[in-house]
Amino acid sequence: MPATQVEHELYGAKNRGDHGWFLRLLASTPIYRDARLSSFWDDSDGVGLLDYRDAWGRPCIAIRTRGELLPQRNEIALVETGFAALAENWPGEGWWLVVNPGTPLETYLPGDARSREQWKQLAAEAPQLGHDDDALVTRFTGPLHGPLAHALACGGHLAVHNQVPWNEIGDVYWNYSRDVRLLSQTWGCDTRQQWREQLDHLIRARSSPWAPEFVLRLRRNALAQYSEATDPHWWRALVANTLTTRGYPAGHIQQAVDLVGQITRYEQRFRADGVLPPDGFVTSAVGYDYGRAVNFVRWGVGARFCTPETAEQIIPIAGSLVREHYDSWGEFSAGYMLGRVLRFDEEEFGHMYTSALNPHNILTTDPASPWRNLPFA
Repeated sequence: MPATQVEHELYGAKNRGDHGWFLRLLASTPIYRDARLSSFWDDSDGVGLLDYRDAWGRPCIAIRTRGELLPQRNEIALVETGFAALAENWPGEGWWLVVNPGTPLETYLPGDARSREQWKQLAAEAPQLGHDDDALVTRFTGPLHGPLAHALACGGHLAVHNQVPWNEIGDVYWNYSRDVRLLSQTWGCDTRQQWREQLDHLIRARSSPWAPEFVLRLRRNALAQYSEATDPHWWRALVANTLTTRGYPAGHIQQAVDLVGQITRYEQRFRADGVLPPDGFVTSAVGYDYGRAVNFVRWGVGARFCTPETAEQIIPIAGSLVREHYDSWGEFSAGYMLGRVLRFDEEEFGHMYTSALNPHNILTTDPASPWRNLPFA
């Protein structure tokens, strides 16, 4: 079975003998090369890309599509490349390009000057997804049922926005360098220990500020006894009185009281955009930490802070926590989105809002979405 839709289409083009379409597909999809892992960290010039010799001893450059990547190997890291880069950095005459060696898709392409010019042209013409061109990608050979699939689906917002398979725990999330750079620059994680500490914060829902979950919990608990808890004025008074009684500083109290208005306005927008039903409320914002935790583990695998086998044990923990706090995919998505926008959007309803709303819409409406095919409970 082809691993993803890309391999399915490549296989069809190969069987039809449609060489032109085969090349166009390759030009418009991420492709990867092997490199020595040590070369990313030593003092050598550039990355140590590895060559390939076929059964006849011919020198080849081997590339693989996402669905045909090999399991993670200790001394090998993946470099993302493309037709233009291959053509510009070709080693010389007499070399061949082999696509997905050792698979039913194995295809040898000549690397002569005329072919390389064609690669450049195809690369220039190929449609490329932009940063905000969200896409649902499913690995047909990955987890599709059970606790691991459910947990991976909890990372769906980021997987869709980043255009990577939602149900994959593979060698990389994007590519080795990018996975390492993301964890270092965005999360401050340069060691396995730092990565573990940050993962612990996410799993314990301590990566996000304290106030949103506090005020949401107060409303949630009050609703069991007081219908007026949905009224913002009543809710503000409850927050202020509770924190004052507990001896919180005035600044903390004001911060929490102000959040009531922010949350109320975001919930109004959520209802208008179909994230919440007309009478719906967000029950909890911890879904933002749990959804990020799923992707954080996958980034850790790509950066070699965690093995795929360990990731398969950690990720379901996040899925179980999501089930503890929510009753449906819709509730979880609203909680995830609220946690995200309260931290980064500042009521601009800009990129940090739309980059969660668009994946929400895809995941709730696409017939192939795990949220349409996996039971939440």
